[in-house]
Amino acid sequence: MEYDVAIKTCVCQESFITDDGICTCAAGKTLVNGKCKECEDGRFKADNSTDSCNVCDTDVIHGALETINGTDKTSAASCACGKGKFQDPRNPQPGTPQGKCEDCMNLNLPEGVKCDDTIGLTLATLPLKDGYWRSSSQSDKIVKCEIDTSCVHASPDDSCTIGHTGPICSVCTEGYNKNAVDICKPCSSAGVSIGFYALLTVLTLTTLYFVLRKIFGKEKLTIANVSNEIQKATADDKHWSKRLKTKAKILTSFYQIISKLPSTLSVQYPDFYRGFTTAVNSVFNFNAIGLVSVGCFLPRSMYSFYGSFLTTTVTPIVLSLLLLLVTIKQKRNLDPYAANQLTASRFGLFYGFTYLVFASTSTMAFTAFLCTTYGDDKTEYLIADRSIDCNSDFHKNFKLLSIFMILVYPIGITALYSFELWMHKEGIMDAQKRDNDQNIQHIVFLWRDYRPEFWWYEIYECFRRLSFTGMLVFFEPGSPPQLCFSMILALVSSLMYAYNQPFEKTEENTLAQISSVSIFFTLLAGILITLKENLSEEFSAQLGALLVIVNTLVFAMVGAGVLFKPIFKIITKFNEKHIHDAPLKSIGPEMAYSVDLFIDYFKRLIESDTNEAGWKPLDVKDWSGKKKKVKEWLEETGAKADWRCANGDGPFDQARIKYVVDADIETMLRELEGINNRHNMSAGSFVYIIEKTKDWRQVYRAIKLPWPLCQRDMIYTEHIRREQEGDVLICSRSSEELNDTTSELSVKAGRMRAYMRIGGYRLRSLEGGRTEIVYLIDIDLGGSFMIGYLHRYLAQRYLKGVVDVHRKVAEAGKSEGGFSEPPPPLPIILTPFEMVAKGGGAKAKAMATNPMFAGLDKGNTSVEDSLNIELGRMIKKKASKSNDDENNIVVL
Repeated sequence: MEYDVAIKTCVCQESFITDDGICTCAAGKTLVNGKCKECEDGRFKADNSTDSCNVCDTDVIHGALETINGTDKTSAASCACGKGKFQDPRNPQPGTPQGKCEDCMNLNLPEGVKCDDTIGLTLATLPLKDGYWRSSSQSDKIVKCEIDTSCVHASPDDSCTIGHTGPICSVCTEGYNKNAVDICKPCSSAGVSIGFYALLTVLTLTTLYFVLRKIFGKEKLTIANVSNEIQKATADDKHWSKRLKTKAKILTSFYQIISKLPSTLSVQYPDFYRGFTTAVNSVFNFNAIGLVSVGCFLPRSMYSFYGSFLTTTVTPIVLSLLLLLVTIKQKRNLDPYAANQLTASRFGLFYGFTYLVFASTSTMAFTAFLCTTYGDDKTEYLIADRSIDCNSDFHKNFKLLSIFMILVYPIGITALYSFELWMHKEGIMDAQKRDNDQNIQHIVFLWRDYRPEFWWYEIYECFRRLSFTGMLVFFEPGSPPQLCFSMILALVSSLMYAYNQPFEKTEENTLAQISSVSIFFTLLAGILITLKENLSEEFSAQLGALLVIVNTLVFAMVGAGVLFKPIFKIITKFNEKHIHDAPLKSIGPEMAYSVDLFIDYFKRLIESDTNEAGWKPLDVKDWSGKKKKVKEWLEETGAKADWRCANGDGPFDQARIKYVVDADIETMLRELEGINNRHNMSAGSFVYIIEKTKDWRQVYRAIKLPWPLCQRDMIYTEHIRREQEGDVLICSRSSEELNDTTSELSVKAGRMRAYMRIGGYRLRSLEGGRTEIVYLIDIDLGGSFMIGYLHRYLAQRYLKGVVDVHRKVAEAGKSEGGFSEPPPPLPIILTPFEMVAKGGGAKAKAMATNPMFAGLDKGNTSVEDSLNIELGRMIKKKASKSNDDENNIVVL
């Protein structure tokens, strides 16, 4: 204190204040070297005195060495934790009632916290990164949000984006509704009308169509007429729905699985892909409610999990009961046969319906049991609808209904399929009679798509679909075990399709394999997203587009198949045609069951001229290849070729060639019977004689065609007849009875079945020990793109090959001084086990472990030849007519 002359009184020195006439330091300051100075950082003083400042570290917050910027340090409220720390009020140290300073890195998920340079962070004001959530301001349990954009923080007190609330911000607030990618959007009138009125328009147009059909149509729209349409679709093999049914089943199964993966795995796939799966789910799981903003105009009870559950599971039961009542009513006025036909048709419709709803209903039934907690919130929420408390009395009672639905759908449908297929497996496995067996027509939906030996495959399909949809909910969503298990399922599924080839048609097996591979790559992308968080927008967009392409590939394949016929018709319009009105046309049905009539027709055709059969000479310009070499070859061989359209209006499908060889007829006949000198086939082709007598034999031939054509094979019967004038006829045609029973073996070997409509030779003896040969060929090679040009090209290749081979045989015979009986071909005797020892590779190892190839002889051949040989033996077993020596196998 000092005396102030101006005011003639004592005053406190600078930095001091007067308190009750005493000079002292103000709150927030302490006496230092005779002056009042502000408390150091990490200290405070609440009263006016010269005492020392209180230490925040020991008196208020343990570890607090800072004070909040801008405060006057007059209270404990100025104490603050330093950079990279926050005030944790839990577990305070002795003497520090407000807790301690905790390092941000001690949180469970430190990547979800913004540990910036702010001083004075508290647990309540601790900022989170966008995409993370916590249950309350006093929680340090940071949880990753399922949708990043739903957790954009406007302030430290708000964990959710506007419109979002609940656990991990997954519930929409009043006035908001989820869009296709689960983001809550405001309920604007435009937003509702786009989806709602589009659906309303479709329903209106559909209703209008049926009303107009009833008024102006030729047939009244009645239940009976609708029933007739259903009967036609299920019984007529040429009906468009029948041709697409198997492909539709494969597509339905695939897209039902794909649409459930994002929600089941809790993987944040790119928005573009999530929108795609939402649309797919609406179509293939019949979730049309997802197409409109139902949350904006329906009570929550109707679109919550409970409403969706009842709609999904009860509707199929009601529709099935209605179908039963309609069927009972219609059967009253029908005779027993018609009544049985109607029952079989309705059962087929019922089984098709159960197939469609199996995945969605099973998943819904299991989902009621999938609950979890989030952060420090002890409430168990239903993952499918996080506004539902799983421990509530209502949900506990609702689980009883879920158990009943599990018995009805995943267990009940699988048990029903298993019972029906097991009871009728003998009839299903009878390939010759099953299409006409009335005892199994009511379950035709369960077996018609598969080859007879795979009568059980629909049961396996139930377990496969159930594993991908319902069973995955019992794993922790998005966990490594769940992702790994699902990838193993996809891999096993793909291998099952590849190994068994269960479907009747090759393209359907291919479609099923590609669908399994697509699921595998979708799961692989899910693992990539899980491991690599915070994907860039560019990479996310590219990945989403790629996944959509992968998942639409199977649909594109089906679309291409549907569009092929009209495209093929357009192509054939530009294809070269042969039109003639000659009387000798294609072989008639009266000759199909008569060998003598067939041989007589063959003789007439092979000796016919242009006037009788419409033959058109094959000029040099018509041959493929360099014209100069073709001309030289024709002049050298003296061969004359012609071709024609057998029906008289269409592409060239029959060809013949006449040539002379310098060898006697008996020699050439012996060479032709040797069969290995018959055609100039490429390596990999082979012939197997199934059965033979003096006058005929049945032959299996595998033909390796040039790339990109796939390999073909065929089974045909050859008839040999000597004419009175000394000519010899060798004429062939496909053996229908064996083709019907062995076509699946062709598919298994990776070949396509071809059919020889007519083919063979006429041999005529000439002077000087020479032989005139006429060769005729008409083979339907099958396949999608068998247009005229391809047929002509392959026919020329055959014609030229026959001539060249026989000329070489004649030249060899002259140089050797005569012909002799050709030695029997060497037996094929190398087993797959020996192939493995000699480095046969993966294919040989796979064969070695396959019991199908057990018992092969030992010797020296390739893996592909061994497959061919075993295929031949299986065909011979199918024929069940002969025990000929296995040396009939010939590999070229």
